Amino acid sequence: MRYLIVGAGGIGGYFGARLAAAGNDVTFQVRGRQAEALASRGLTLLSPLGDVTIEKPQLLADNPHPGHFDGVLLCTKLWGLESATEAIKPLLAHDSFVAPLQNGVDGEEVVARVVGLQHTVGGVAEISAHLEEPGVVRHHGMLGRLTFGELDGSGSWRLEALEAALSASGVDVKLSDDINKKIWQKFVFLTALAGATAHRRQAIGEVLADPAGQAFHADLVRETVAVARAKKVALANDIADKIIAHSAQLPPGVKSSMLVDLEQGNRLELPWLNGAVVRLGREFDVDTPRHAEVTAALEPYIEGGGS
Repeated sequence: MRYLIVGAGGIGGYFGARLAAAGNDVTFQVRGRQAEALASRGLTLLSPLGDVTIEKPQLLADNPHPGHFDGVLLCTKLWGLESATEAIKPLLAHDSFVAPLQNGVDGEEVVARVVGLQHTVGGVAEISAHLEEPGVVRHHGMLGRLTFGELDGSGSWRLEALEAALSASGVDVKLSDDINKKIWQKFVFLTALAGATAHRRQAIGEVLADPAGQAFHADLVRETVAVARAKKVALANDIADKIIAHSAQLPPGVKSSMLVDLEQGNRLELPWLNGAVVRLGREFDVDTPRHAEVTAALEPYIEGGGS
């Protein structure tokens, strides 16, 4: 199978490098300084699970007649998802799949609107990785997991093929018959992590070492769970307690990507994370005061420019 990785930051760089290093047919669609770096120096992954260097990664820009791809992993930031999906429409065959791996809960809807429901699958990436410099991806910790599923919960030869390729590449990968539930589980975890760490400008260990920080984080978790229940997402009854306990076990230095972006003066995914909880809370008549506090405090930095 032929795979297209759109974006080669933390997520796309990590999983794309693993796939390519195992001999799979992988092409990267990248732009700007990242494109220049991959063309001149290749792609380097620095990881506790083993470093990888792809000396000459295949770049979409280098192939004027790329043909069709069997699978596309969309690893752009949330604000670029729709335009990225539009760009890959001509590269899909009748049975190709497109998997958005963004942090929010709107990705599948955006992709389906652009390329059709038949091409859209759900995906969840669980990893802490970032672009250390153009061409170099840094992976933190031992977690690097992908979960995929057809949106209707059915079995799928195309995702089974992807699962086999990723597994043979050393990636922890699972298939789910309820991918929407998995997407929302991550959303609950991430909106609390992002909201608490970015709002307080602290790593998670510092946040949870303070009783007020603990309470703030727990409130964020419970507000997102309440929104999910109002949307009839079938989360477990004890999901809030499990996510709060899991967060307490994270390495204390863990920062959300939104905090990293804030510190680096980059654009924030706030409207699709905490802002989305507030929006959905209004839609389903659920109070979300903690997420509203985060959104109001970080709104001046959405377009980047400092913390």
